[in-house]
Amino acid sequence: MSRPMRRGFSQVTDRSVLEEWLRVASVGRLATVDENGYPVIKPVNYVYADGRVYFHSAPEGEKLDDIRRSDRVGFQVERLLAVTPAPGRGCQAHCFYQCIIIRGRARILDPVEDAGEKERVLRLLIAKYAPGLEAGPLDNVDRTAVVAVTIEEMTGKEDLGQRWSPEQKLEVAGLLYPRDGEPAPGVIERMGLTREQLEAPADASAD
Repeated sequence: MSRPMRRGFSQVTDRSVLEEWLRVASVGRLATVDENGYPVIKPVNYVYADGRVYFHSAPEGEKLDDIRRSDRVGFQVERLLAVTPAPGRGCQAHCFYQCIIIRGRARILDPVEDAGEKERVLRLLIAKYAPGLEAGPLDNVDRTAVVAVTIEEMTGKEDLGQRWSPEQKLEVAGLLYPRDGEPAPGVIERMGLTREQLEAPADASAD
């Protein structure tokens, strides 16, 4: 399977954390290999349920052709937490993010044998992207394909400046909070800092 992560300090192995990231992300990226042997990546809306990734598709197209040739697929999601302000030089800008890379096997649900699972997944997709409407009628079910990806390996990574010094974290967080306002506290907390730590130097200088 995959090689060990080079920056192992960024790796996230807690399955429950990775599953939560999968549940909240809006867009996933499916990787297949086309008929000419080239890797192809396509964004898809998806839902994570019962340990599998599901997405829907038109009944014909490149994605399904690739899966029919080989069921080995990759799947990736990410969440950009913040692009950190550069304290001085532009090369000091940095991205805080969370991401998951999945290796798995894809299967196109059979419209007859898997009819119940297909309907359930379509309603889960509606519940995710149009909450409150999942109990209504389903349109064009016969013209919609659903693909299930069984996960064989799932790797998570989170970059929050884990290797930064406390002074560097405080400097960047002190720039991040005034710029981003309310989204920033969650990022600052995940960096292991508090708002009080950011306010302390100003309070001390005021004295």
